[in-house]
Amino acid sequence: MGLLDHQVAIVTGAGQGLGRAVALEFAAEGASVALLERNPETVEAVQQEIVNSGGEAKAFSLDITDYERYAAVIDSIIEWKGKIDVLVNNAAIALYGTILNDSLENWRKQIAVNLEAVYMGSKLVAPHMVKRNYGRIISVASIQGFASSGDAGAYNAAKGGIIAYTKSMAVELGQYNILVNAVAPGFMRTPMSFVDGVDETTTPEFIEWYVEKGKVPLRRTGLPEDVSGAVVFLASDYCRYMTGQLLVVDGGLMSTF
Repeated sequence: MGLLDHQVAIVTGAGQGLGRAVALEFAAEGASVALLERNPETVEAVQQEIVNSGGEAKAFSLDITDYERYAAVIDSIIEWKGKIDVLVNNAAIALYGTILNDSLENWRKQIAVNLEAVYMGSKLVAPHMVKRNYGRIISVASIQGFASSGDAGAYNAAKGGIIAYTKSMAVELGQYNILVNAVAPGFMRTPMSFVDGVDETTTPEFIEWYVEKGKVPLRRTGLPEDVSGAVVFLASDYCRYMTGQLLVVDGGLMSTF
């Protein structure tokens, strides 16, 4: 038996990186997975991976910031499986810039994808969970939500907002047996770790400071699979008395500050 047998889960940003890893692990644990992603080619590829492995998945291509389209997708998932047990708010973008040189357009775009879409997805699934007196809402925050860098203000603000909103939803929805938690990954090797075509987790400066000198005590960069297991835990019955919490998965980085 899998940890998520007979569960219906939604994963946003499921076409690559952490979202893909979560979707694959959910399916391996027995969940039927609705894959939400802007890029139809990547999300259909993940769907095929799951089906080829004997799992069940359905791909949906959408702009996560389009509320009407998002609502239509939720309706389609209900029509497909009849319920929603788990929502993983994972979709994110990072557009680097400082308050001195960044544009308002970039700020709004990042807040829309990284924070507002968390609100929209949660708002859309919550009524279905309330009806069944059961649900799990899991959002992907970041250590940058509380340990900020100077060149990613909008990203940091959005991730900090996720942490605060997770607690707010947990208080509101706890009476309906809906658990709301978040994970905060540290440095991860994903498509988002590439800046100007270079994977920042492989630069000599990064390797020297974070790996060789042990700023990350586990002395390696995180991989999507290092975080996906934590998300499975938060979605499972092993997490039945935990809500409003932030699970930090950073190789020990925050312990060195």
